[in-house]
Amino acid sequence: MDVTETLKPIYSSMMEVEKRLYTDLAAKNKEVGEIILHVSKFKGKRFRPAILLLSGKACGKTVPQHMDLAVVAELIHIATLIHDDVIDEATMRRHVESVYMKWGREISILLGDYIWSRGFTILASMDSQIATYIMSQTVNVMCEGELIQLLRRYDLNLTEQEYLDIIERKTASLFATSCRLGAMFAGANRKMQEALTSYGLKVGMAFQIVDDCLDIIGSEDEMGKSLSSDLKKGKLTLPIIRLVGNLPEARRESTGSWILQNFNDQNRSAVLDLLTECDAVEYAMNKARLYAQEAKNYISSLPESGSKTALFDLADSVVNRNK
Repeated sequence: MDVTETLKPIYSSMMEVEKRLYTDLAAKNKEVGEIILHVSKFKGKRFRPAILLLSGKACGKTVPQHMDLAVVAELIHIATLIHDDVIDEATMRRHVESVYMKWGREISILLGDYIWSRGFTILASMDSQIATYIMSQTVNVMCEGELIQLLRRYDLNLTEQEYLDIIERKTASLFATSCRLGAMFAGANRKMQEALTSYGLKVGMAFQIVDDCLDIIGSEDEMGKSLSSDLKKGKLTLPIIRLVGNLPEARRESTGSWILQNFNDQNRSAVLDLLTECDAVEYAMNKARLYAQEAKNYISSLPESGSKTALFDLADSVVNRNK
C-alpha cells in the first residue's frame, strides 16, 4: 500500500511538518547544528503526526495548533528513538548511522533530552494547559513502559498480557494521544474523541507487534536500522513469548535461556526454525491484524470523508509493511 497516496488529504500539512521539524530544532551552535542536521536524515514514517492531523480533519477541521501538536508528537518520538539506540547499542537508524554510533552514549542521551525539551517549548508557546498535561502524562507513561521492559529482561515468566501492557505504555500511548489531541483541537464531541483515542491505541498496539516481528525476521537493508536488538538485549517480545510458552516444560528454561543469552548471526537460523515450528511469528501477526481491525471498528461511525478513509488505510498499512 502506498502511504504517500493514503496521506493525500494532509499532504501539504505533512510537508509543513517536515520543515518545522528542522526549523524548530535549529541550533545557533555550529557543532550542535551538525548533529541536528544528521538527525534530520532520519526520515521515518511520520505515523504520529499523520494520525493527529487526520483525526482533526476527520472531525471536520484543522487549526494552527494541530501543526504545533503534530510536530511535538514527532519530536517526542524522535527523542525516544535516540535514547532507544543507546539502550540497544544500535549502529543504524533509518538507513544512516545512529547518533549513538557516530557520537557516543553521552551526546545521544543529551541530544534526546534536547529534542524532548524543544517539544515542550512548543507546547508552552501554545499556552494550552490541557495539551501540556496530556503530553506530559503520555511521556510519563511511555517512560514507565520502557522501564518495566528493561526490568523484565531475560525473564522467561513474562506473560503475553504483561507484554501487551508494556507496549501499550511505551508505544501505543503516544498513538492514542496523537489521535485524542487531533480530535480535541478540532472541537469534536466526547464520543468522537473517545473513538479516535481508541483507534490510535489499537493502531499503536498493532504497530509495535509488527515492529517486534520484523526485528526478528526483517531485513536490515529494508528496515534501515539495526535488527535483533530485542533478543540481544534480553527483551521478550510476543513471538518469543509464544515460542517459549509452546515448548515442552522440560525444554522451556534451557531453550529460552539459550535464545536470549546466545542470540547472534550464527544461531539466527536455528531460532527462526523454532519460531516456524510453532507459528510464533504468524500468531503475533494475527494478533496485530486483530488490533488493526478493532481500530477501524472504533471509527466506523465517523462521517465519511477522505480523512476517515486514510485512517482506515493507515491501519491496514501498519500490518502490511515490511519495514
